Amino acid sequence: MAYTPCDSSQIGMNAQKNCLFPAYAGLQTLAIMCRWEDVNRIIYYHEHNGETNGSDGETSGETSSGYSGGGEQETVTMQNKNRIKRILLKGWVNEKEETEEEEENNQGDQLPSEPTHKSEDATDEDEGDGTYAKWIAIEAGGATPYADTAEEYDADSGTFTKTLTFTAPRAGAEFSSEFIEPLLRNKNGWVVVLQRKDKKGGDSAFPILGLDNGLIASEASLNYTDGENGGCYSFTLTETYAPNAEMDLWWGNYHDTQNEFNSYLKYTIDDHDSADED
Repeated sequence: MAYTPCDSSQIGMNAQKNCLFPAYAGLQTLAIMCRWEDVNRIIYYHEHNGETNGSDGETSGETSSGYSGGGEQETVTMQNKNRIKRILLKGWVNEKEETEEEEENNQGDQLPSEPTHKSEDATDEDEGDGTYAKWIAIEAGGATPYADTAEEYDADSGTFTKTLTFTAPRAGAEFSSEFIEPLLRNKNGWVVVLQRKDKKGGDSAFPILGLDNGLIASEASLNYTDGENGGCYSFTLTETYAPNAEMDLWWGNYHDTQNEFNSYLKYTIDDHDSADED
């Protein structure tokens, strides 16, 4: 494909600046996380525009193997395997499941019903006993939210190491028992959805870390006299041997992706719940 300057439609074939959706450094304070083992199913973003991906002649609507995490997998094109449309946790369902024909016709620009938290044993008449996995909202502390959060390629293994660093927003015995200890002791890891500060970042506006193999706590420290971190815990969580580079929540545009992110915030852990809740 010929090089065309400042044309975002060429990004897939040419390594060039995306002039329509420039990516700027910096992350917002608010993020969400869940236990990796609570991910029951992920739904990938499909363009279905009928264009070819390259010399093999596959259309962007055709599929190949994707997600390798703990839950149920769907198939995606290699072009779109890093674009995640929806993360369904255990006990969650799509209020309106798309048929195969409806999914083929979905151009990615219309948001279906948001996920609900109906328990797995619920009937149509009964919402069930309310047992479902939840997200955890994080408002990172410190001078720079999620400073040094990064990804690094390991040439020997052909995989990626992803690192999440953040400072707890508060201190105290109750917070330690309900958040810090479960965070550090969960050996299956965590999935985190971040928000870039720039809202024109295209499909990089909501990075996802830990979806492949889980982010596991590798470092934690507390300095009572550190003014920059407010005397709160600082954490480093690491995902190793991830087969995919950057993965992002994406609905085809920023507004609908933000709506999806906000729908998860409706089902975060309540103040009286703890992070190690069953």
